[in-house]
Amino acid sequence: MVPKTLTADINQPISTARKAARKLNIRCNAVLAGLRHVLSVFSSLVLFAFPVSAMTFSTEPSLTDENVTIIVARGPIEVGDADRFQVALVADPPDARVLMVTSPGGDVSAAMRLAGQIKSNSFSIIGHQECASACAQILFPAGEYSILTHGSMLGIHSCSNSGKRNELCNESIAEFAVLNGFPYGTLDMFSDIYGPGEMKWMTEISARCFGFYRGSGDPKPIPFGRQPCVHGVLFTNVPSRPFGPSFDCSKATTQVERLFCLDRELMQADSILGLVYDDALKAADARGRANLRSEQRQWIKYRNADCQRFFTESMDFSNTREPALCLYKHNEDRIYELIDNPFFQ
Repeated sequence: MVPKTLTADINQPISTARKAARKLNIRCNAVLAGLRHVLSVFSSLVLFAFPVSAMTFSTEPSLTDENVTIIVARGPIEVGDADRFQVALVADPPDARVLMVTSPGGDVSAAMRLAGQIKSNSFSIIGHQECASACAQILFPAGEYSILTHGSMLGIHSCSNSGKRNELCNESIAEFAVLNGFPYGTLDMFSDIYGPGEMKWMTEISARCFGFYRGSGDPKPIPFGRQPCVHGVLFTNVPSRPFGPSFDCSKATTQVERLFCLDRELMQADSILGLVYDDALKAADARGRANLRSEQRQWIKYRNADCQRFFTESMDFSNTREPALCLYKHNEDRIYELIDNPFFQ
């Protein structure tokens, strides 16, 4: 099930993230020659969160515009889904080439075939509610763009064969992501950390932070897209900071402060920003440090005021997605301002 609290699964502390980020920067020298090789090798392997009913495909109104239809897929990924998708596409063509999918994962070879249909028909992917295992690791990167509805989650873990970790499968799926412009290291790291019976859940915040997200009009995450949770560690040279906000959560009073203390994905992004800020201070002279501290205080004041408009009285998960995303986007922009590397601007 998708975690319902803000304290759902988190990433490793910064000290571990620093080591992992070095792994994330490795470029894949030998990617898959194509889908056929993967299909032949991994026909019996699964990426599956839990058993439910079979996947269905239907043409339905979009969640954002009821006058525009899209294809909606629900259920586990099974053999024949690529054909069923094609049948649905021909029988009731949607207005927009968008596939909104809710799935716990399933058969790897079936997911690869369905991903091939998604790519050949130039469809974009919207993950809704949950898109886990083969859905997140194979279907999601195959879209023209790949996004999540607010509050929805991607789930990543190890590929398995009869319940046992399969490293060859994990490697090839990570390489398949590279073919679609998604970072090899994100899948490689999380499939290594989270076994077949575990799950790394990511909302839009962590997905963006680790470069596993592509909005409409955005460049592909590699080589030119943003991965602040990776770049913010790779391009700094300061000791690790404690994980969490830069203030005492027991003294949090404003809604912004309380959200940073509740939402551990925001804590993660704020810790990365702290690393980059510390590095910028270290590189500056005395006058530069004074200016930077003043600038940072003004920036925090502006960020908090801008995002306050999205808050309601409720501080539960579903009602804080808009302000959380607002705060994250400001932090992401600030990370790249402080890195000051034109290649990543």
